[in-house]
Amino acid sequence: MISGAWAVPLFRSGRDFADLRREAAQLQKIENAHLDILRHTQAHARVRIWTMAEFVEAPMEALQSVLDDIAPAASRRPGPMPRPVDLDGFGRFLQNLRNQGMHPYLMGDFPVERGPASMREPLRKLYPVS
Repeated sequence: MISGAWAVPLFRSGRDFADLRREAAQLQKIENAHLDILRHTQAHARVRIWTMAEFVEAPMEALQSVLDDIAPAASRRPGPMPRPVDLDGFGRFLQNLRNQGMHPYLMGDFPVERGPASMREPLRKLYPVS
């Protein structure tokens, strides 16, 4: 399960922020109750929970671990990933929710300035030349 993913459609909706904040608080409360059920010791399932930030940072690793659980004997890698949704500004959206009194904790840590680290331009590795 990827927690906090419900925030992306809200972020992309362009609706009035006061309405978004109310809906976000309600959705987070519902998801938190669902996560409590999944984490309960009497849950009869193998449950993996990633925050949305964790999944966005390394989607292939998460998908591969699920595939390994489903078919451990098969050593197939998933095919090419679809192009991800542009999350530029998502950190600011979460910060605005915080500023309005909500604590959006289920989606993980997104930097305020830019998208997740995997979406930033990679730093060029410097090599010493002699």
